[in-house]
Amino acid sequence: MNTSDLVERLRSEMGYSEAEAERIVAALVDSITESLSSGDKISLPGVGTMAVVDRAPRKGRHPRSGEELDIPAARGVRFSPAAKLKTAVMSLDFITRDLE
Repeated sequence: MNTSDLVERLRSEMGYSEAEAERIVAALVDSITESLSSGDKISLPGVGTMAVVDRAPRKGRHPRSGEELDIPAARGVRFSPAAKLKTAVMSLDFITRDLE
C-alpha cells in the first residue's frame, strides 16, 4: 500500500473527499515525523511501537574486498509490531504456500 492507496481507502470507506483524505494522511505523516524527531515514542495499539534508537559505532566489512570498515554511530527508528499485527501477518497463506 502506498500513499495514494491509503488516500483512496479513506475516501471510499470513510466518505472523505480526496482533498480531505490527502490532508489527513499528510497530517499523520507530519505528526509521526515531528514526534520521532523530538525523541518521543509512538505507540499505536494493534499496530506497534516506533521509537528512536542510537546505534553504537562498530566494525564492518566491505562485501567485495573484505576490507574492514569503521561504521560510525547513527540514530535510527525501530519498529516493534504489536502481537495482533504479528498474528495477522503470520496467518497469511503466502508464507506457507512457497514452502510446499
